[in-house]
Amino acid sequence: MILKKALTVVITLLVLIGLSFGLSHYIHSKFFDYSFFVGLAVTVVIWFFTSKGGVTSRNIDMTIQGTTGIKAEQQKFEFSPNLVFITSLLYTVVTFVVMLYQYRDYL
Repeated sequence: MILKKALTVVITLLVLIGLSFGLSHYIHSKFFDYSFFVGLAVTVVIWFFTSKGGVTSRNIDMTIQGTTGIKAEQQKFEFSPNLVFITSLLYTVVTFVVMLYQYRDYL
């Protein structure tokens, strides 16, 4: 069980680092210039696709109701953070702190 969680954390970090490195290599910039934004984007995407009952669900419910005339039950907004989301969020926070430290002379 612990090995599976550790493997999930390592794979998530490798994906985040790989995306950051790939973007920085493609744009010819430093790794930490875009690593915060990659972490933020991945965190938001994970949050969006793992939550239930948000704006998208309500929009689909209203479309179905308008088309069929049958009122659908509205889902209560739920989000239960998983290990991938927490790892991505921690990566985002750490890269934000590193970015602030790196650009402290400009602040």
